[in-house]
Amino acid sequence: MKNKIKDLLTPILAVLIALLIGGIIIHYLGEDPIEAYGYLFSGAFSGQREFARTLTEATPMIFTGLSLLIGFKAGLFNIGAQGQVIAGGIAAVTVGAFLNNTLINNFLVVLIVAALAGFLFAGFAGFLKAKFGIHEVITTIMLNYIASAFEQYCLNYPLKAGGVDGPSPQTPPVLEAARLPQIFAETNTHFNIGFIIAVASAILVWFIFKKTVLGYEIKATGHNLTSSENAGINVRKIFLITMGLSGLFAGLAGAERVLGGIGQYTYKSGLMASYGFDGMAIALLGKNNPFGVIIAAILFAALRVGGSEMQFQTDVPNQIIIIIQALIILLIAAENMFKIFFDKTGNMFKKKGGNQ
Repeated sequence: MKNKIKDLLTPILAVLIALLIGGIIIHYLGEDPIEAYGYLFSGAFSGQREFARTLTEATPMIFTGLSLLIGFKAGLFNIGAQGQVIAGGIAAVTVGAFLNNTLINNFLVVLIVAALAGFLFAGFAGFLKAKFGIHEVITTIMLNYIASAFEQYCLNYPLKAGGVDGPSPQTPPVLEAARLPQIFAETNTHFNIGFIIAVASAILVWFIFKKTVLGYEIKATGHNLTSSENAGINVRKIFLITMGLSGLFAGLAGAERVLGGIGQYTYKSGLMASYGFDGMAIALLGKNNPFGVIIAAILFAALRVGGSEMQFQTDVPNQIIIIIQALIILLIAAENMFKIFFDKTGNMFKKKGGNQ
């Protein structure tokens, strides 16, 4: 069986097996799996509002999936995307809510500032990797803690909205010009042009890796570091640029959450959820392909959005969705199991054909 077909079938089988196991658990809980999955599907795709909600949830996942994908291409594990999402969100609300200047305070400039914040935050880990050989997993984990602590400091002190007290502080809303234009505004889902920007970003990433020298050098570095150095590629520069680009897209995810109105155009505690960590699963399920990332992000978003409807209509707890997502990740990580199965199946058919 050809490798491309194997790469395509692996995530499909992983999703189907995870749904099958989830169905068994739902049946054990005394519910009808077909009915429950019917509510899950209808809750995610049955109408314009449901579909808009799914795409709204998928938008930051596309950005963070691309972020992790870029790192993986160079053999880097950017586990700090969550911190970079936070950095982008804080930069976006700082410029969008506090700088009342028509030249600066518009969504295009704010997005650029947020992307730059993510680039610098991740680029610092890339610099430590390039200059001192410090492993990016260690530095990005530590930077996640720094970003989380800095987020709480900003929300409770310099960026806190006046008159807002309690356990969930928030910033003032960003000004009108900084807000991302809404799509299907009548659905009241805050579906915005961030999704279009995310899809355009996937196309850009595809172009970089398919058509540019930089993309070739990044892939070569990830494939074989020693050979890349011998070929004259400056791998230290590649580490720095790759980590920066990875953080850039994560920063855009944070900006979209703020500027898209998900938190009523404010930055509040918990707004960034776990999108940075979701990016790992999205990149793996998408098989490190930018267009695969889009599909994987929509799938994960559909599970979350539809899972809420499933929980509302049945007695199936929403934790089932977490189990299904975890199973998908586990099965993708064990892709060699599928490859062995494909190889044995292919050999079996060859033998049968030969005997005939």
